[in-house]
Amino acid sequence: MALARLGNTRRSESFTWPGFVDALATLLMVIIFVLMVFVLIQANLAYRVSGQDATLGEMRQQLASLSELLNIERRASADLAANLAQLQIQLDSSETERRSLANTLASVEADLGARTDDLAALSAKQAETEAALMAARSSLDERLRALQMVEGQLALTEARNRTQQQSLDTLTAETTASKAEVAQMTAVLAGLRQRIEDLTALLAEKDRQAQQDKVAIANLGKSLNNALASRVQELQRFRSEFFGRLRDVLKDRDDVQIVGDRFVFQSEVLFAPGQADVAESGQQELAQLAIALADIAAKIPDDINWVLQVDGHTDDLPVRAGRYTDNWDLSTERALSVVRFLVSQGLPAQHLAATGYGEFQPLSLGETANDRRLNRRIEMKITQRVAAK
Repeated sequence: MALARLGNTRRSESFTWPGFVDALATLLMVIIFVLMVFVLIQANLAYRVSGQDATLGEMRQQLASLSELLNIERRASADLAANLAQLQIQLDSSETERRSLANTLASVEADLGARTDDLAALSAKQAETEAALMAARSSLDERLRALQMVEGQLALTEARNRTQQQSLDTLTAETTASKAEVAQMTAVLAGLRQRIEDLTALLAEKDRQAQQDKVAIANLGKSLNNALASRVQELQRFRSEFFGRLRDVLKDRDDVQIVGDRFVFQSEVLFAPGQADVAESGQQELAQLAIALADIAAKIPDDINWVLQVDGHTDDLPVRAGRYTDNWDLSTERALSVVRFLVSQGLPAQHLAATGYGEFQPLSLGETANDRRLNRRIEMKITQRVAAK
């Protein structure tokens, strides 16, 4: 519009069309602004009306609740009115009964007055009768006392007679019982004498049998001791042969020692540190041992109950976190691994046993590395299993 004005500055002053356009444009903008204000006012009114409708709905719900409460109160008021009418009827009935009882009480009081006079006359007669009764009671008491004295003397006499009769009956019963008891004791004594004679004879027979049993037991003990000694000597012979064979097999090994009646393998010979599976080098050593032991086992008679005891020992260092709980568990698993390997080599499982001792039976009490190395070991010993009874 401004451009139109600038472009038309040279036109005649009387040319009014651009001004009219400007007025219309301004009017149009005013109308649009009014319409926008009207739309905003309508939107605000609609929002307020919707809020008022929600409030009106809540108020209607509250009004319905209040109407329901009013109906409940009305019903309660009706019930109270009915109860009040019933109570009024009961009150009227009680008042009628009260008046009837008052009339009855008046008549009873009048009758009581009449009877009071009669009672006074009766009281006078009762006093006379009681005086006569007192005199009769005194006379009766004297006669009763005399009668009681006579009855006491009679009771005393009867008690003496009963006591004497009871004493006589008791003596008679005691005499009879004594005679029966004497006869019974005589019979029992005869039976006891016969029983003693029988027991004496039986005791003599048992003594002779006991002497024979003692001789038999002594002979049997000697036989068992001789047989056991021979079996022990035989087992000792096989054990010596086993030790001799092992000495030949392991004579050049410094890590295998003979301690008393057992062979001691250092754990490093058979196992890796902290492990319980027999290493390849340890399997070779155990294979030689299994050959010697199988040769000896074939020569040992079946009636010798021998067993190869495999004992596992560790040092006192705690087991690190892993598959083994503690040194006891590790030592037991190592002994079991040796036994399982020997079984796989053909040795009879019934002649093998495994035990783990952990760090609780050391060979050396020191705490150096060499002391701990000596304590980590596998010990083997041939012994005789105690037969189960």
